[in-house]
Amino acid sequence: MANSIWKSYPKLGKKLDLTTDFIHQEVKIQNLDISKMIVDLTSGGKMLRPAFFLLFSDFGTTKKTTQELIPLAASIEILHVATLIHDDVIDDSPLRRSRPTIHTKYGRRNAIYAGDYLFTLYFELISRNLQHNTDILLNALSMKKILVGELDQMLINFNVDATTDMYFKEISGKTAELFSLSAKMGAIVGDSSQEVIERCQNIGHDIGMAFQIIDDILDFSSTSQTGKPVHEDLKNGVYSLPYILGLEARNQKLVAVLSKDHLSDEDDNVATQIVLDDGYLDQAKKIAREFTDRAVLEIEKLPKNRNQVILKNVVKKLSKRIK
Repeated sequence: MANSIWKSYPKLGKKLDLTTDFIHQEVKIQNLDISKMIVDLTSGGKMLRPAFFLLFSDFGTTKKTTQELIPLAASIEILHVATLIHDDVIDDSPLRRSRPTIHTKYGRRNAIYAGDYLFTLYFELISRNLQHNTDILLNALSMKKILVGELDQMLINFNVDATTDMYFKEISGKTAELFSLSAKMGAIVGDSSQEVIERCQNIGHDIGMAFQIIDDILDFSSTSQTGKPVHEDLKNGVYSLPYILGLEARNQKLVAVLSKDHLSDEDDNVATQIVLDDGYLDQAKKIAREFTDRAVLEIEKLPKNRNQVILKNVVKKLSKRIK
């Protein structure tokens, strides 16, 4: 059953259910325990990236059938889940979507191989279902940007000299690139004009930037909202935007706390309180809204149809996760 975010859009929800079913049919691992965990991972999320692919495929001159679109929508979600599995290993995260991560239950080795398996499945699907080599290359280059974004995170980890420019560059690859790819590939598959393709790509990027920043902000809330332990990133030396805004402002109290070799729970609480009291969380919310507003403005310039309305509504709804 598609996530409740799609409840108002039953046709899209049905396509996402078909996408999920297709993924489950394609995941063929004899280790049934790991296979089940992969299936669970592809069942519990919002399916935003395949949803955006499906929505953006409707702004061109060609209306692809559901049967033609589903394998490509599935490939995007498979790529996303592969990166999640590897992220959890790197960050040693115990939970994903409020459930134990693969490496927590079956070890880092098996988790890494599970992620690698999904990467190969992703390339298999796009190779079979994209008509042009240039489109396959586009996917490969996007995956490269995603991985470079992950590696760029090392420049920020435990770095009290981190800047917002460094952060934006990192999440532009790590998170926004896959949203951008989803939108652009949807437009390409639908035979949109080059102008529309570029607009869709930019919209996807801004949606992805806002989405990551909002996730950063939600890390200040409860585990029930995020599905992972509160402030997990900070304890791993991964500074999200609210902290980086404080570091960039050279807030000496915050710099002093985060300069420690190991953060205690008390240090974590102090750093968080500084971010709240000095307005850095509110600044991050403002930046998230700016990306959201820009995406909505560009969506309004797309060809008028039902999907344009859905896109605007969904983007606005995602932004309302923060108050």
